[in-house]
Amino acid sequence: MPLQQFTVDQLADLGVPPDDPEDVEYSETVLLDEAVGTLKYSQQRRCVFRDDDDRTWSVTYEAPVDAGDYEVGPPPDNHGWYGETVEATEVEQRPVIVRRWEPVPDEPDIERPHLGAIDSLAAIWEESGTRTSVAREAAAEWIVQHADEVARLHDEYLNPEDDGR
Repeated sequence: MPLQQFTVDQLADLGVPPDDPEDVEYSETVLLDEAVGTLKYSQQRRCVFRDDDDRTWSVTYEAPVDAGDYEVGPPPDNHGWYGETVEATEVEQRPVIVRRWEPVPDEPDIERPHLGAIDSLAAIWEESGTRTSVAREAAAEWIVQHADEVARLHDEYLNPEDDGR
């Protein structure tokens, strides 16, 4: 897991953290700003940003809690960062399969057509916003990769290498 130290000034020059989470929409460097937890007097947030070398990084920081008229503690000093540098983790965006609970339909959909492997995998990619042509290509690559892995394991099973005994 690649890590890098950024100075607080470097992060500020990149717009990290944004003044408001909605500012992400207009930023060229900040790609995501999301809440990840709540502390006693502040919220913990994660900011994903692009550096000058076009690499993407993630840092966590503290922000004031927006509790309307309720009293909250003072804003965190220096975004909860202590010292002159902040450790960032290099990240990449990838589609992730997630199980979720869905409502049961009133009438079971018995006539639903069965999707093939490529269509099923492509649907996962499409849910993440990927174009259909790219999704189908990625699904096909996964199937070929899986077939290669199965063939390699099959060969290793049938032809175990001499371990010197």
